[in-house]
Amino acid sequence: MVLFKPQFNFNLEARGVSILKKTRFYNDAVHKAIGLPDLCNRIIDTPQFQRLRCLMQLGMCYFVYPSACHKRFEHCIGTCYLAGKCAKILRKNQPELGIDDKDILCVYVGGLCHDLGHGPFSHTWEHFMKKHDKDYSHEFMSRLILDHMIEKNDLMPIFQSHGLTRNDVTFIKEIILGHSLDGEGMEFKGRPAAKHFLYEIVSNSRTKIDVDKFDYLLRDSKQLNLKTSFDYKRVFNESRVLRSPDHGGELRIAYRQKIRQNLEELFHQRAAFHQKAYQHKDTKIIELMILDGLNSANSEEKFVYGPDTGKWYNLSSAHKDISAFLKLTDAIFELICNWGKGGVQAETIFGNIVHRNLYKFLGFVNLTDNPQKELTDALAEHNVVLVSTHIDYGSGSENPLNSAIFYCKDNGRDSVRAVKAKNFPMPLLEKKGFLLLRHSIPEIDENNNNEVNETDITSTVEEVEKICGNFKLELQQE
Repeated sequence: MVLFKPQFNFNLEARGVSILKKTRFYNDAVHKAIGLPDLCNRIIDTPQFQRLRCLMQLGMCYFVYPSACHKRFEHCIGTCYLAGKCAKILRKNQPELGIDDKDILCVYVGGLCHDLGHGPFSHTWEHFMKKHDKDYSHEFMSRLILDHMIEKNDLMPIFQSHGLTRNDVTFIKEIILGHSLDGEGMEFKGRPAAKHFLYEIVSNSRTKIDVDKFDYLLRDSKQLNLKTSFDYKRVFNESRVLRSPDHGGELRIAYRQKIRQNLEELFHQRAAFHQKAYQHKDTKIIELMILDGLNSANSEEKFVYGPDTGKWYNLSSAHKDISAFLKLTDAIFELICNWGKGGVQAETIFGNIVHRNLYKFLGFVNLTDNPQKELTDALAEHNVVLVSTHIDYGSGSENPLNSAIFYCKDNGRDSVRAVKAKNFPMPLLEKKGFLLLRHSIPEIDENNNNEVNETDITSTVEEVEKICGNFKLELQQE
């Protein structure tokens, strides 16, 4: 069924109307007045995009930071705005690159649709899904939902009226994925090699410097009340497209040497936000409880309906039917907690989150590697879970800035030359394991009193200290 049918299929360019003309403005908390092109507004006015209003940007952080209630909806609009702004600045500063309106419009749409595939509870949903489908990713789901959106809302004539073709849709999907539709390392199909730098704007898998990160750090900073001094405008104004001194001389976005500290601040702030919010102790506790609740509900019943197939799915299989997956929002918390969906055990776990009856924090250990299976098995005998946290710059033990290209003025003249990144220091890695004592949910009494008493905690801590000692780990307290 077509939910939205366009009224106008004329070619805008043929009528002398710019496809980038701003037709609607949004009063954004971070970027103030945002004007977006007509095609972006048509996409926003679809049920598939409006679903993002029902997905928290930071998932379980909301239970730790009460003001962290912003949604994927506004983040995608902000990313869209920054993506278009970045592409326009590159065109203005370097007209020889041949960036045209269609390129910029595709970059706008790529930024707008990059998070369409997120499930409930932000990245916690991906941790849940990886247990059932190791190839699952929200980027791939975004690609599938984009196809579904275009088909269900008959948007292809709208794309064509803006001069876009099927190949441009391929370009948009590659922007979302950050790599070719054929897989990582394969050749891009949406644009020729001379324009591959456009793929670095929204999702930069090489240097991690992209507008997605710019927007979410600024937006999260505001909502978490955590300060940041990062300035994306300076990055935009000091960016140029140059041939890399290595990698076969490919065209890449380069950054002026003098903004090195500003870029370093980007990754310092990312690490700080992970430490203070995204991987905060209480956030990790609630995430584990959400995972336990989802796994329990997943095994109980099929309660997600896919209208396209007329079938019912459990939580872990709903992604196989896009029409069913689109029903999944943060509202499933209420369905499980208050409407009896998913069984008694899942209802109890989610109810404990509401009543702040959380799993008990016993301490933490510093880890140098992934925890050994023998350790986790020994802890599990005492109903204790080791939840790992890993804080870095987004590239493991590497500093992503060492993959960036920089430039400097050539002896004070107007010409510039690209230079390899000097050795940026290794990130200050922090890898901990939080030890959490689960409630014995199956042993719930008739009064639903499943709290852990202090005697149980003391005896469990003593056992955990012995187990950690056997693996040469020291149990520490915050």
